[in-house]
Amino acid sequence: MFCTLVCCMDGRFIHILNEYIRNNYRYTFVDTITDAGAVNKIVSDENFLRSIEDKVVLISVNKHKSDHIFVAGHSDCAGCQTSDETQKKYICQAAQKMHTDLPHEAVTGLFVYENGEIEVLVDYDIDN
Repeated sequence: MFCTLVCCMDGRFIHILNEYIRNNYRYTFVDTITDAGAVNKIVSDENFLRSIEDKVVLISVNKHKSDHIFVAGHSDCAGCQTSDETQKKYICQAAQKMHTDLPHEAVTGLFVYENGEIEVLVDYDIDN
């Protein structure tokens, strides 16, 4: 019923991501944790990563029973001003870090182009 989305705060893309997740996965509700350039911060700042994981575990997983984390970035990000290809690498690294730290959660990395098209970059299943 619940999943978790960690993404940039950019309002151009949040609704696109929420709609995509609800339409393409089995979730009704998407707990959304945002910050400017979130994937870059997950990759480069261990304290930021821990604060995100604390929110995910304490609220989304424990209270809402989320079992899937989506990590997303997008083109033309003001919080992570880099090329799309570099941004995609950050998304994959962030998804891998979150899956390593939270193996009981499925983790999917998503990239949103300026035209609203979404690309699935990486998909980790729940480790048993």
